[in-house]
Amino acid sequence: MKKNDNFFRIISPITVSVVGILDVAILCFAVFSVKKLISLASAYAIIFSLFELVAIVLAVFVTKDVLSQGIKFGEDELEFTHIDADNIFKYDEIISVETEKDKKASLIKNFRDRQSKLILNLTGDRVATIEIGLTTDKTLADAADLIKSKLPNKEQNEK
Repeated sequence: MKKNDNFFRIISPITVSVVGILDVAILCFAVFSVKKLISLASAYAIIFSLFELVAIVLAVFVTKDVLSQGIKFGEDELEFTHIDADNIFKYDEIISVETEKDKKASLIKNFRDRQSKLILNLTGDRVATIEIGLTTDKTLADAADLIKSKLPNKEQNEK
């Protein structure tokens, strides 16, 4: 997790672990591909190497995307970078910020039910629920506190 004045990085430990394992697997296949290409330059080895190049490029983009998820803070608005639509909120429209994370033990619930949520209560009785992934409690609390610190009505959020 990295914080500065303009960006708060939200990193899910589980997602980073899975992407890291996949990146290592792709690199291992790349080594195998190069060894196979050196020892036996056949059409199949060349095709496998081309697929491996595509996999490496995709792995770079996926890793970059996972590590770039977060909240971008502007002068008068904030943006959730991992959401495609309805991801920008003006500070003066946000009344309060709440958090939600299911911590109860259960063998029935899946990962989707365990995601951390930031709940933004907006003007006009609107509510925006932002799922930020499988994050730690500290990351969730830090994100909520940082958003609250940017709001013009700070005294309401000190509850």
